[in-house]
Amino acid sequence: MTGKHSACLVTTSWDDGYPLDLHIADLLAKYGLTGTFYIARNTSWPAMAAEDIRELSSRFEVGSHALDHNPLDRAPQDETLGQLSGSRQWIEDLTGKPCRVFCFPGGKYRREQLSLLKRAGYLSARTVEFLSTDWPRRVEGLALIPTTVQAFPHSPVAYAKNALKRWSLVNLFRARALFGRCDWWELGAKLLERTLREGGAFHLWGHSFEIEQEHQWGRLEELLALIAANKDRVTLVTNSELGSYAL
Repeated sequence: MTGKHSACLVTTSWDDGYPLDLHIADLLAKYGLTGTFYIARNTSWPAMAAEDIRELSSRFEVGSHALDHNPLDRAPQDETLGQLSGSRQWIEDLTGKPCRVFCFPGGKYRREQLSLLKRAGYLSARTVEFLSTDWPRRVEGLALIPTTVQAFPHSPVAYAKNALKRWSLVNLFRARALFGRCDWWELGAKLLERTLREGGAFHLWGHSFEIEQEHQWGRLEELLALIAANKDRVTLVTNSELGSYAL
């Protein structure tokens, strides 16, 4: 493998455990790609059956998305710790595999909650930072994993707000260049090429129900095919494997 700064790592992640996640899994398998699926135990929507989650875990990584998929940014410490620990235990009992990566529901959290993740046994946390091709960074002993592009037709304003929220000048500059070009697939293709050229981490993510609602399956498959066409130039990793580069 090449050095860290010149390597191109590629990962994907998929949130919420909708039954349509199984279609995403089939697409990833079709193109020989990796993926991490973040699943909560209790949801307000029909979710995958336990046997489907077990089958999914035999092919891909399953990460924690809390027990109840409620935002934790305003939850007290004891409730947060219970959600983190309980979800990890549930996934490990269900799949028979270690669970060391977490994604906060809605992407919302307080910085002091990162120490609770560490106490609950996690090593990495995926965020919803858009437009990033950065490597994960170590914070509070955890690897924080940003994302590059979501399989969803966001407006340029949404990208700009995301960058401003995180005080990311690099991402804000990229968002500024987006005005007039709202096609997430085109954005993903451009950022993949930049990562191939300059090194970094390319992270595609999304929600299967949104892909269905927005009729984005064709676009998603096109981007997966583009990634697959460059497999000899990248290292495919799960989210937890990506996080290990910061630890």
